[in-house]
Amino acid sequence: MAVLEKSSLLESLEGHTQQAWLDALDALAPSIHAVDRDATRIWFAFWPLELHEALGSGEDAEAMARVMDLEGEWTLAEQVDASVSFLYGAHHWAAVKKAILASNGAGTSLDALVGSIAGSVASSEKVDPSLVVGITAVGLMILRLVGDEAFAAVAAHPAKGDLLPKNPERVLANRKRESRDGLLTFLKGVNRRWDVRWDEKRRDGVYRAINSQDLAMAGATADGDYREMDYRRIDGPVPVECRVGSCGYCWVGMLGGRDKLSPITPFERERLNYFGYDTVNDEADDHPLIRLACQSQCLGDVTVAVPSWNGELKRRHDTGRDKLGTS
Repeated sequence: MAVLEKSSLLESLEGHTQQAWLDALDALAPSIHAVDRDATRIWFAFWPLELHEALGSGEDAEAMARVMDLEGEWTLAEQVDASVSFLYGAHHWAAVKKAILASNGAGTSLDALVGSIAGSVASSEKVDPSLVVGITAVGLMILRLVGDEAFAAVAAHPAKGDLLPKNPERVLANRKRESRDGLLTFLKGVNRRWDVRWDEKRRDGVYRAINSQDLAMAGATADGDYREMDYRRIDGPVPVECRVGSCGYCWVGMLGGRDKLSPITPFERERLNYFGYDTVNDEADDHPLIRLACQSQCLGDVTVAVPSWNGELKRRHDTGRDKLGTS
């Protein structure tokens, strides 16, 4: 089978390091609507360039996945359109992919390229550019990770799954709202409970946490069998295994209310680094975007996003390649 020549855009994107992408997100942050500002960074944590580079390609990728103890669904090419569903910009996903494929912005700085394509999408979709800047950055990274052929194959597809309400201010208000117990905390004392929204697009996408209970343990009280959704979800909507920070199953992105969790501890910070989940976390932030649910006590209503995989990315990267005899 003939190998298709890479587009000039993909070749240009391949010239940027993971840090360059994160720097571009920093530069773009003021131009991303609040509804997607954190969600965009969370997506980049869920699908880091480092994961792609560690896995490599072909038979080596499958062997490397075993070395890295990857669990769940870690192949982005098989879930391109599902991976963006927690972003508000997913409403414009097909238009974003079309604009990316039409772009001749090779050689342009990442933030300038994102801004240019987002402007084009905003014009065609008749929306404020801030609503599509984040999803445009995500789209370019997806092209970088899956390649021209896989990206073009789904170019006309909308985002897969339920989407957020079309009013972004309503989404933000929902993330900030307090549950009935939250409004009556002065009466509830230690018995108060909080809402943990694990899928804000579903009416049943919420479970309750007792004050100071960790997010993973609280999830075990949720009704329903979630294993049909994800075999790692053996005891509630959040994947769990060890419950003591050893397995990395329960990492989540904080879409709303991250300041309503207990502050991150040195132990949790070390574990996030071990697993390679802390790509977008700020070391100076006591309430970062990525947390381990089993280490995070709930002190208010929160909204989380659950990634589709887990593993040991950083610590296994180099040693794994040594074991496989690759470079």
